[in-house]
Order: sequence, then structure tokens, then C-alpha cells
Amino acid sequence: MIRLRSAEADDIGLLWDCLAIAAYEPSVASAMSVPLVAAHLDGWKRPGDFGVIAEIEGGAVGAAWARQFRPEEQPSYYVDELTPEMSIGVRETARGLGAGKALIDALITEARSAGLGLCLNVRDSNPAVRLYERAGFRRAPGSEVRNRAGGISFGMVLPRHPAS
Repeated sequence: MIRLRSAEADDIGLLWDCLAIAAYEPSVASAMSVPLVAAHLDGWKRPGDFGVIAEIEGGAVGAAWARQFRPEEQPSYYVDELTPEMSIGVRETARGLGAGKALIDALITEARSAGLGLCLNVRDSNPAVRLYERAGFRRAPGSEVRNRAGGISFGMVLPRHPAS
């Protein structure tokens, strides 16, 4: 059974592990060395940061969090001041067990309760794109960019209010 809890300041080690997974980096040290990647956690937990940890049998298996960037910080994808950028990473051993969906659903609930939308940046080859779409994220037209690996990434947006 998946148990969810709020991400706190002392979860920073786990969050870095999950960021390395999300950014396709081989290690935390590698993730920390890429400024665009590291920006998602540097100074955690700054005002406005929020997140969720997934645990199975008492062990952490993944995390999802959101950070509101300012345009001058040049995040990987920026929408507006009411749409923080979501990051999510699930350990390989827990994939397919529902942890990713549970994390996304919980983060959406928290964002919406604060009147926020969410956005994310994803590689077009990432199978999680379908999970994001099922959760209500939509591909942002014209957001395609060449990523660090030479492939294509694009932005996805979850509006502040569910579509009626």
C-alpha cells in the first residue's frame, strides 16, 4: 500500500535522489552540477515550495514537488506566477505500482487548494507523458525545445481550475 506524506526540509536527500531520476542524471552529484536541474531544489524549502513523498512498506519510493520560479530565474518552462513547476521522480523498483499517479494526484490537490495550476517540462520519449495527460496536463503549443540530451522536450500545463 502506498502511503503519502508532505515533503519537509529534512527530506532534501530523497528529493535530490528523485530529481536525479527525473532529470535522467546518473547521480545526485551530476544533478547538482547542472544549474538548470539544481534550480529545482537549491534552497529547499523556500516560501511557496510544496511537495509529497510516497512510501511503500515504510520506505520512500518517490517524490513530487512544485516550485514557483520567477521569469528571471529562467526555469525550463515558465507559465506565470500562479503556475509552479512540478518535478517528480519514482525509484525504478516502484514503477508500475501507482506511486507516480498517487504523487501527481496529491500534488494537484495541494496546488488547486491554493488556487494554483502546475506546469512541467518533459522529454517527448518519456512514457509518463500519458500519465500527465490522464491527470489533466495538456501539451503547451510551441513549447518544444532541444534538450540537453539532444532530444525534444516540451512543456505541459495543468490549469488552475479543472475543465468543466
